[in-house]
Amino acid sequence: MTRSKVFVSELTDNSAVETTFLAAAKSVRETRNGDPYLCITLQDKTGTIEARGWDDAEQLEARFDADDFIAVRGRVSSYRGELQITVNDVERIDDSRVELSDYLPHSRWSRGQLFDSLRSLVQRHVNSEEIRRFLFALLDDDAWSERFSKAPAAVSNHHAYLAGLLEHTLSMARLAVTMGRHYSAYYPGLVDPDLLVAGCVIHDMGKIDELEYRRSFDYSTRGRLVGHVVGGAELVGRVARTLEPELDEQLTMQLQHLVLSHHGKKDYGAPVTPKSPEAILLHHLDMIDSRMNACWQACKPLVEGDDDGEGWSDYQRMFGSSMYVSGDAAQGWQQSESTGGGADGPGIEPGGVAPTEQQPDARASSPGPRDEAGDDKQSDVDTETTDDQTLTLFDD
Repeated sequence: MTRSKVFVSELTDNSAVETTFLAAAKSVRETRNGDPYLCITLQDKTGTIEARGWDDAEQLEARFDADDFIAVRGRVSSYRGELQITVNDVERIDDSRVELSDYLPHSRWSRGQLFDSLRSLVQRHVNSEEIRRFLFALLDDDAWSERFSKAPAAVSNHHAYLAGLLEHTLSMARLAVTMGRHYSAYYPGLVDPDLLVAGCVIHDMGKIDELEYRRSFDYSTRGRLVGHVVGGAELVGRVARTLEPELDEQLTMQLQHLVLSHHGKKDYGAPVTPKSPEAILLHHLDMIDSRMNACWQACKPLVEGDDDGEGWSDYQRMFGSSMYVSGDAAQGWQQSESTGGGADGPGIEPGGVAPTEQQPDARASSPGPRDEAGDDKQSDVDTETTDDQTLTLFDD
């Protein structure tokens, strides 16, 4: 049977099909006459389609299991306004013969580009040598980075696709660079921007063990028993102890606190609530980025020209309402869809120069997350007044 891939989105009515899918579900049912027929939900990265095997249903059903990759031969037809495949033949194919990204949803950016962008952000914007040493111990570990780059961020709620965890992390880190600079200038000495960026990088890294995503997205046994919050905090401790010399104990505790508290409330699964300025910011950055991704998923059909709802999405349980997108906003999003908001990842890459090109910063040699001298130095521009008496309140 031919193995060339034709995607669900490419199928047309009254056409022959001979291609591969992920069997997301299967069952044998009976017609009104009591004859068995095979039901399969076929999936690839572009969507799902129902398939029916009317002849030799039990023999076809025995050839594969749910969550197997299968080759299907049949014909596409329309039934009650939806396309459906009538299956003539089916066989299981080995995992090694397929590309997983063809069958599961994935980020619209390549994971290589996302990872390079995240690593570059840390290189450019984290000045603390101790925090950089910790983060690069993770980023330069091939086994860790491979798993981190592939994982979804969730099973369903937000960034629920391959490389979704990496996309979510990079998006938050980019926000953190801007927000960290904003509040460290607004309230000198209160916020350490480096610690905030580190929190974004590590807050969800326990999900590489919490989630399974070989064929479909689900929770692992460890994910169900331990979870990504506690698992992530444990990983922080293990990495800190393997460094030579070991990471400063106070900094290690603060990094662990960021992971343990990032859900914000105990009702949301946080073992502890945020107890530092960076932890408060991290929690809200996580909420903002996850909710906006969920909003995007809900509103994407509107952006792509489905105006049946007059600007309203389907009901969204997360928000307790349908979501509304105005015509002007949707048109603006539609125009930028080809680039996805940036060729190098979500949102906008923060401006600035590499740490080596900046003026010396006292935080660069500090093992602790808040260096008073560094923050005081950064605040030198906060009260500067130009000749036209325009107050430069925040560093651009």
